[in-house]
Amino acid sequence: MISTSFAASAASLLPCGATTPQSVCAFADPAIRAWEEWQTAQGKTLALCRKQQRLETRLQRTVGMPYAVVVVPDALKLVRISSAGELDRLIKAYPAVATKRNEVMARLTAHHERWNEADRAIGYSVALHEEELAMDREQELADRLWSTPASSLAGIGAKLAALIHSGEPSEECAEFPWPQIRSALADLRRLSQTGTFVQVRDEGQGFKGELNSESFETHSMADPVRTS
Repeated sequence: MISTSFAASAASLLPCGATTPQSVCAFADPAIRAWEEWQTAQGKTLALCRKQQRLETRLQRTVGMPYAVVVVPDALKLVRISSAGELDRLIKAYPAVATKRNEVMARLTAHHERWNEADRAIGYSVALHEEELAMDREQELADRLWSTPASSLAGIGAKLAALIHSGEPSEECAEFPWPQIRSALADLRRLSQTGTFVQVRDEGQGFKGELNSESFETHSMADPVRTS
């Protein structure tokens, strides 16, 4: 996850008070409502992610990650094993280890049991499951946001901000298309600050979700759009 600066950028596109036709358009935009729902879900996911990370650290400090150390006589080395599969692969490479398989598996199983007992007390697996459910819900709301046609400048900016937050691999990523998308979002923010906005024209037929040159009219704050 990256900085919340882009969420702030989208929020800056919202008008401060519904006293003009433009303000009414932005606050009535279904994309804005979808963005707000996604933001709430995203915040919940982030909180649960931090919770499970904190509990995982506590669990590791309490019992350590389950493992067993195996002495490999042929190679004169110690190998750390975390699962039966890893042990079987080691035995395939060093057959002499096969004589110690039962002993190693007994130690590994005992460590897993200590891990599971501590996990039940600490609640790490429960928190991890809650995070997974929250992530699914966040993605569901993100998909809903992408498919919701925007009817205001703020709605378009909100969708771009959510796209950047969800998809950009790192903040200020220089790879295509992230600088270009950030530039487009900055343009929308600049236009909103200078009083220029773009409103989707409905013409009584309903918005079809196609954002082309025939779908937009550009106006200034001094020339409000008549909605009737």
